[in-house]
Amino acid sequence: MKLAEMASVIRSKNASPFVTTLDIFFEDRNNFLRVKDSGVLNKETISRLYKVPQDSILGIWFVDLCCGIKISFLKPKAADDIESSDVYGAQQNAPLLDLEI
Repeated sequence: MKLAEMASVIRSKNASPFVTTLDIFFEDRNNFLRVKDSGVLNKETISRLYKVPQDSILGIWFVDLCCGIKISFLKPKAADDIESSDVYGAQQNAPLLDLEI
């Protein structure tokens, strides 16, 4: 099953000019636990999907209380860089949508 079919919210934004953060929320606790227990959301997967080195991934946090997941990583280009393709970081959720769990 694809992550987009399991999660109620998958969004991205700038945590700073140098950091992108991804938020994933689930209405169904069982879906959250399935994703968490699968081990699919790890540094190797995020590195591959976002084409960033694993050491630039600041963390992947599973928050049981709100059935949420937060992923943060350093941007390859600062938000205000002339070569930045997404100044607000709002379009960076797309690679997660089709991720198979």
